[in-house]
Amino acid sequence: MEDLTPSVRTFDAVHILVQRACKAHAKRIALCEGYSRISYAKLHKTVQKIKADIEASAVVAGSIVAVIAQSSAQAIATALAVWDADCTLMLIDSGLPAERQQAMLSAVPTRGVIRCQAQESLIEVVEPPTEECASIFEKAGSDYAYIAFTSGSTGKPKAIVGSHNGLSQFLDWQRSEFSIRPDDRFAQFTNLSFDVWFRDVFTPLISGATVCIPEQRQLGAQAALSFIRENAITAVHMVPSIARLWVTQQAGEPAIESLRYTFFAGEPLDAGLVTQWTNLFPDSQVINLYGPTETTLAKHFKRLIMPLADGIQAVGNPIEGAISFVLAEDGTTCGVGETGEICIATPYCSHGYFADGALISPFVAGVFAPDPSLAVYRTGDIGRTNPDNEIEILGRQDDQIKINGVRIDLGEVKSVILAFPGINTVFVCARNTRFTKTIIAFVESETCAVDELMDYLRARLPSVMLPSDVHVHGALPRLPNGKLDRKRLTELANKPIEFAANTHRDENRSAIQRLENVWREVLERQHLSRSQNFFDLGGNSLSIVVLHEQLQREFNVKIPLVRLFQYSTINSQVDLVRAHGDETTALRATRNDLPSAPRLVHRRSLIASRARRTNQESVQ
Repeated sequence: MEDLTPSVRTFDAVHILVQRACKAHAKRIALCEGYSRISYAKLHKTVQKIKADIEASAVVAGSIVAVIAQSSAQAIATALAVWDADCTLMLIDSGLPAERQQAMLSAVPTRGVIRCQAQESLIEVVEPPTEECASIFEKAGSDYAYIAFTSGSTGKPKAIVGSHNGLSQFLDWQRSEFSIRPDDRFAQFTNLSFDVWFRDVFTPLISGATVCIPEQRQLGAQAALSFIRENAITAVHMVPSIARLWVTQQAGEPAIESLRYTFFAGEPLDAGLVTQWTNLFPDSQVINLYGPTETTLAKHFKRLIMPLADGIQAVGNPIEGAISFVLAEDGTTCGVGETGEICIATPYCSHGYFADGALISPFVAGVFAPDPSLAVYRTGDIGRTNPDNEIEILGRQDDQIKINGVRIDLGEVKSVILAFPGINTVFVCARNTRFTKTIIAFVESETCAVDELMDYLRARLPSVMLPSDVHVHGALPRLPNGKLDRKRLTELANKPIEFAANTHRDENRSAIQRLENVWREVLERQHLSRSQNFFDLGGNSLSIVVLHEQLQREFNVKIPLVRLFQYSTINSQVDLVRAHGDETTALRATRNDLPSAPRLVHRRSLIASRARRTNQESVQ
């Protein structure tokens, strides 16, 4: 393992690199937006005008200036002007809810707000909460480049202070590593507010290439592919789940030959998607990027070469200026094939989190045995090093669960589900019950049949890894950056079951209805199949004891516990109840001394078809 090179290069800031490109490529087209074609010379002129307006507004050097806009040529020019005015940039997508925008503005001591509207940028000077907070940033010539927020997919968003040197180092690396040329044309698909926007926009601009900006905020599969084809796009940054949606919805689309680079990042990338993508874009080289916001954009990459091994693809090796290793639970460095937490060290990192009026470093020392003084970011991602010395990501730490003492990686469950035909993307999480955990899967598909999927999974996974609930939807909720809304889906998976009083009783079916209610209470789940095994539905050796007690009390019968292992479906247990008690009593027994047996109120948000979503609560 190579140590980090002691010397650290100093790079010119991005706006300086773009200025250099404006001079070298003055007549070339920098930005395409609709019918507008903006040359590098015009871009430079626009930036200087906005810079003069900022300086005239009395915004002091080093201030945090928020730019509220949607992706546009004006937003790009304004961002460059903020840097050129020696201020720290915070991008806020104007499509975000007003409450979310305000939360971002309040999270840091913002001194100025610029709202981009059409061809103008309106500047408003505001006072920060306290001078003490402002003093952290208001220093001329500081390395504070931008404020980015974590996506919010796994918890409360954090404000991260990005570095000029780190940002420029990555952009310079990407330009050099992939020989980005002035004749390249990048599609700009990323919304503002996410750090990926910086590589979307500035890798091409420092290279003299062209950034092509869609006029529509959100592009469906057909519109996106048409945009790539009509604009002769040569490079694009993509989130895997969005790419999967495009290629599955547009199966049979004629090949698009202009694309030469696809940079995937943000989610695990599986071989099936890469195959589908390269069928559509046969001349595109696929690159898998990896790296958290804290370490600046990406710190790992791998060029994927067909044919690929099945499953999730490795993220390869660190880029120049970074090292990585896998840390075991006992603090030692993992060997090849051993699983642990992925750690990254780089001098081109962010300045840390801004919280409670102070900068807090997310980097720790003392965990890298060859050099205990090295500051390391512990990513929270679980992975291992393969025989080629490449990092393979296996999931998140919080995706490692135990059910009945068996350690389960939810990423593996997801990977198997993704291999089922007709599935666009999958979210898998654990649901805590009173006794243990169960696995819940949300599937994005127009054609998937749950019964067929479960038969497929039973043939490929041990029973302990089978989802106890599978919810199929035409579209799953997403964050503004295109990633799945993990937080929202996890909340839905753990939403309490709603019951209502049973106001109607069919005497001929009361026994099976009451038995279903007992199962629902014990399993804490919404939907049941009368022919499905109790253990396939998430039951275990603890919950079956509870089922046994409640079943005997509900029907006033005595049944040996071992019989429930033999009769493990609702249909078979109805017969078991009848065989072990007075049939008339079993069928007609009521709990007069207890509340009426509950009836499950179906949460339509989890079972509604796409056609009925407009009239029913949906997962949006």
